[in-house]
Amino acid sequence: MAQIYPQTAVLPLAGEVPRSSTVVQFVDVAQDGETLTMYDRYCFTVVDDGTPLVKTEIPQAFMAALVPTLRTAVLRVTDQGVAFEAADYVEVRGAVLDNPAADPLPLDPLDPRVIDQDGDGQPGMTVRVTVLGIVKGETYIVQRVQYRLTGWVIGADRIEGRIEWTDEQVVLAATNPLLEADTIGRHDPDPAAHRFVMARADPSWTCETLRERLSEILGDP
Repeated sequence: MAQIYPQTAVLPLAGEVPRSSTVVQFVDVAQDGETLTMYDRYCFTVVDDGTPLVKTEIPQAFMAALVPTLRTAVLRVTDQGVAFEAADYVEVRGAVLDNPAADPLPLDPLDPRVIDQDGDGQPGMTVRVTVLGIVKGETYIVQRVQYRLTGWVIGADRIEGRIEWTDEQVVLAATNPLLEADTIGRHDPDPAAHRFVMARADPSWTCETLRERLSEILGDP
Protein backbone atom coordinates (compact mmCIF):
# COMPACT_ATOMS: atom_id res chain seq x y z
CA MET A 1 0.00 0.00 0.00
CA ALA A 2 1.12 3.52 -0.82
CA GLN A 3 -0.63 6.50 0.76
CA ILE A 4 -0.11 10.08 -0.44
CA TYR A 5 -0.64 13.00 1.94
CA PRO A 6 -0.36 16.39 0.15
CA GLN A 7 -0.42 19.75 1.90
CA THR A 8 0.90 23.27 1.83
CA ALA A 9 3.51 23.69 4.54
CA VAL A 10 5.38 26.61 6.07
CA LEU A 11 8.98 25.43 6.50
CA PRO A 12 11.86 27.04 8.39
CA LEU A 13 13.65 29.62 6.20
CA ALA A 14 11.83 28.34 3.08
CA GLY A 15 8.37 29.77 3.67
CA GLU A 16 5.20 28.33 2.12
CA VAL A 17 5.74 25.33 -0.15
CA PRO A 18 3.69 22.44 -1.59
CA ARG A 19 4.70 19.40 0.41
CA SER A 20 3.70 15.74 0.25
CA SER A 21 4.50 12.58 2.15
CA THR A 22 4.19 9.13 0.60
CA VAL A 23 3.96 6.30 3.11
CA VAL A 24 4.65 2.80 1.78
CA GLN A 25 3.97 -0.45 3.60
CA PHE A 26 3.22 -4.12 3.24
CA VAL A 27 -0.29 -5.20 4.22
CA ASP A 28 -1.25 -8.77 4.98
CA VAL A 29 -4.97 -9.10 4.27
CA ALA A 30 -7.24 -11.80 5.65
CA GLN A 31 -10.75 -12.01 4.21
CA ASP A 32 -13.87 -13.43 5.82
CA GLY A 33 -16.78 -12.78 3.48
CA GLU A 34 -17.13 -9.01 3.17
CA THR A 35 -14.79 -8.28 6.10
CA LEU A 36 -11.07 -7.69 5.70
CA THR A 37 -8.53 -7.71 8.52
CA MET A 38 -5.28 -5.93 7.63
CA TYR A 39 -1.92 -6.25 9.33
CA ASP A 40 0.55 -3.52 8.34
CA ARG A 41 4.36 -3.40 8.22
CA TYR A 42 5.80 -0.03 7.36
CA CYS A 43 8.65 0.16 4.86
CA PHE A 44 9.51 3.81 4.28
CA THR A 45 8.23 7.35 3.94
CA VAL A 46 9.30 9.68 1.14
CA VAL A 47 8.91 13.40 1.93
CA ASP A 48 8.85 15.84 -0.99
CA ASP A 49 9.37 19.22 0.67
CA GLY A 50 8.49 21.08 -2.50
CA THR A 51 11.76 23.01 -2.52
CA PRO A 52 15.45 22.13 -2.84
CA LEU A 53 16.08 24.41 0.14
CA VAL A 54 14.74 21.88 2.64
CA LYS A 55 15.23 18.14 2.96
CA THR A 56 13.33 16.03 5.48
CA GLU A 57 14.51 12.48 6.10
CA ILE A 58 12.49 9.87 7.98
CA PRO A 59 15.15 7.47 9.33
CA GLN A 60 14.73 3.73 9.00
CA ALA A 61 14.74 3.45 12.80
CA PHE A 62 11.62 5.65 12.82
CA MET A 63 9.80 3.36 10.41
CA ALA A 64 10.98 0.16 12.11
CA ALA A 65 9.70 1.41 15.47
CA LEU A 66 6.13 1.75 14.22
CA VAL A 67 3.99 -1.23 15.12
CA PRO A 68 0.50 -0.57 13.75
CA THR A 69 -2.48 -2.27 15.32
CA LEU A 70 -4.67 -4.33 13.04
CA ARG A 71 -7.15 -2.49 10.87
CA THR A 72 -10.46 -3.63 9.45
CA ALA A 73 -12.33 -2.88 6.25
CA VAL A 74 -15.41 -4.09 4.42
CA LEU A 75 -16.19 -4.80 0.77
CA ARG A 76 -19.63 -3.81 -0.50
CA VAL A 77 -21.11 -4.77 -3.84
CA THR A 78 -22.82 -1.74 -5.42
CA ASP A 79 -24.21 -0.83 -8.83
CA GLN A 80 -20.90 0.95 -9.55
CA GLY A 81 -18.69 -1.95 -8.51
CA VAL A 82 -17.12 -3.31 -5.33
CA ALA A 83 -16.53 -0.57 -2.77
CA PHE A 84 -13.74 -0.70 -0.19
CA GLU A 85 -14.34 1.05 3.14
CA ALA A 86 -11.76 0.98 5.96
CA ALA A 87 -12.58 1.92 9.53
CA ASP A 88 -11.11 5.08 11.07
CA TYR A 89 -7.54 4.50 12.23
CA VAL A 90 -5.52 6.44 14.82
CA GLU A 91 -1.78 6.15 15.39
CA VAL A 92 0.23 8.06 17.99
CA ARG A 93 4.01 8.12 17.57
CA GLY A 94 6.52 8.94 20.28
CA ALA A 95 4.03 8.99 23.15
CA VAL A 96 1.53 6.77 24.95
CA LEU A 97 -1.87 8.41 25.55
CA ASP A 98 -4.80 7.13 27.58
CA ASN A 99 -7.12 8.27 24.79
CA PRO A 100 -5.07 8.16 21.56
CA ALA A 101 -7.75 9.92 19.52
CA ALA A 102 -8.49 12.82 21.85
CA ASP A 103 -5.79 13.45 24.47
CA PRO A 104 -3.57 16.47 23.73
CA LEU A 105 -0.07 15.64 22.57
CA PRO A 106 2.76 16.24 25.06
CA LEU A 107 4.58 19.55 24.74
CA ASP A 108 7.47 18.80 27.10
CA PRO A 109 10.13 16.11 26.47
CA LEU A 110 9.98 15.35 30.21
CA ASP A 111 6.25 14.59 30.07
CA PRO A 112 5.91 10.99 31.34
CA ARG A 113 3.73 10.15 28.36
CA VAL A 114 6.69 10.70 26.01
CA ILE A 115 8.63 7.56 25.07
CA ASP A 116 11.83 6.94 23.15
CA GLN A 117 9.96 4.86 20.61
CA ASP A 118 12.78 4.52 18.08
CA GLY A 119 15.35 3.62 20.76
CA ASP A 120 17.98 6.23 19.94
CA GLY A 121 18.21 7.75 23.42
CA GLN A 122 16.14 10.84 22.52
CA PRO A 123 12.53 11.67 23.42
CA GLY A 124 9.78 10.78 20.96
CA MET A 125 10.74 10.01 17.37
CA THR A 126 13.75 11.39 15.53
CA VAL A 127 13.49 13.12 12.13
CA ARG A 128 16.50 14.57 10.27
CA VAL A 129 16.19 17.97 8.60
CA THR A 130 18.54 19.95 6.36
CA VAL A 131 17.84 23.59 5.46
CA LEU A 132 19.79 25.44 2.75
CA GLY A 133 22.39 22.69 2.88
CA ILE A 134 23.84 24.45 5.92
CA VAL A 135 21.47 24.03 8.85
CA LYS A 136 21.45 20.32 9.60
CA GLY A 137 20.12 18.54 12.62
CA GLU A 138 17.60 16.28 14.27
CA THR A 139 14.17 17.10 15.56
CA TYR A 140 12.51 15.02 18.29
CA ILE A 141 8.80 14.87 17.75
CA VAL A 142 5.51 13.32 18.75
CA GLN A 143 2.81 12.81 16.14
CA ARG A 144 -0.79 11.77 15.82
CA VAL A 145 -2.13 10.60 12.47
CA GLN A 146 -5.79 9.77 11.87
CA TYR A 147 -7.13 8.55 8.55
CA ARG A 148 -9.98 6.79 6.80
CA LEU A 149 -9.74 5.01 3.45
CA THR A 150 -12.57 4.65 0.93
CA GLY A 151 -12.16 3.34 -2.59
CA TRP A 152 -12.95 0.75 -5.20
CA VAL A 153 -11.68 -2.67 -6.19
CA ILE A 154 -10.17 -2.01 -9.62
CA GLY A 155 -9.34 -5.65 -10.31
CA ALA A 156 -8.13 -8.82 -8.64
CA ASP A 157 -4.78 -7.17 -7.88
CA ARG A 158 -5.60 -3.54 -7.17
CA ILE A 159 -7.66 -1.22 -4.94
CA GLU A 160 -7.60 2.57 -5.33
CA GLY A 161 -9.26 5.34 -3.39
CA ARG A 162 -9.10 8.47 -1.31
CA ILE A 163 -7.83 9.31 2.17
CA GLU A 164 -9.58 11.53 4.68
CA TRP A 165 -6.93 12.45 7.23
CA THR A 166 -5.65 14.75 9.92
CA ASP A 167 -2.24 14.97 11.50
CA GLU A 168 -0.71 16.74 14.49
CA GLN A 169 2.93 17.16 15.41
CA VAL A 170 4.85 18.69 18.29
CA VAL A 171 8.60 19.32 18.18
CA LEU A 172 9.80 18.45 21.67
CA ALA A 173 13.41 19.49 21.05
CA ALA A 174 16.00 19.82 18.30
CA THR A 175 19.75 19.81 17.94
CA ASN A 176 19.56 23.25 16.27
CA PRO A 177 17.30 26.04 17.62
CA LEU A 178 16.27 26.94 14.07
CA LEU A 179 14.58 23.54 13.78
CA GLU A 180 12.50 23.80 16.94
CA ALA A 181 9.55 25.55 15.29
CA ASP A 182 6.59 23.29 14.56
CA THR A 183 5.79 22.96 10.85
CA ILE A 184 2.47 24.57 9.99
CA GLY A 185 0.52 22.88 7.22
CA ARG A 186 -2.88 22.82 5.57
CA HIS A 187 -4.43 20.21 3.31
CA ASP A 188 -4.24 20.38 -0.46
CA PRO A 189 -7.77 21.54 -1.44
CA ASP A 190 -8.09 18.88 -4.18
CA PRO A 191 -9.67 15.77 -2.58
CA ALA A 192 -8.40 13.56 -5.44
CA ALA A 193 -4.80 14.37 -4.48
CA HIS A 194 -5.22 12.57 -1.16
CA ARG A 195 -5.12 9.02 -2.40
CA PHE A 196 -4.02 5.47 -1.71
CA VAL A 197 -3.26 2.42 -3.80
CA MET A 198 -3.19 -1.23 -2.75
CA ALA A 199 -1.47 -3.53 -5.26
CA ARG A 200 -0.91 -7.24 -4.88
CA ALA A 201 2.76 -7.94 -4.08
CA ASP A 202 4.81 -10.95 -5.02
CA PRO A 203 5.90 -12.92 -1.92
CA SER A 204 9.54 -12.36 -2.90
CA TRP A 205 9.25 -8.55 -2.73
CA THR A 206 11.11 -6.59 -0.08
CA CYS A 207 10.82 -2.98 1.06
CA GLU A 208 13.57 -2.14 -1.42
CA THR A 209 11.46 -3.70 -4.19
CA LEU A 210 8.61 -1.39 -3.23
CA ARG A 211 10.97 1.59 -3.37
CA GLU A 212 12.16 0.60 -6.84
CA ARG A 213 8.61 0.02 -8.11
CA LEU A 214 6.87 2.89 -6.35
CA SER A 215 6.02 4.83 -9.53
CA GLU A 216 4.61 1.66 -11.10
CA ILE A 217 2.54 0.89 -8.00
CA LEU A 218 1.12 4.40 -7.94
CA GLY A 219 0.36 4.25 -11.65
CA ASP A 220 2.42 7.36 -12.37
CA PRO A 221 3.21 8.02 -16.05
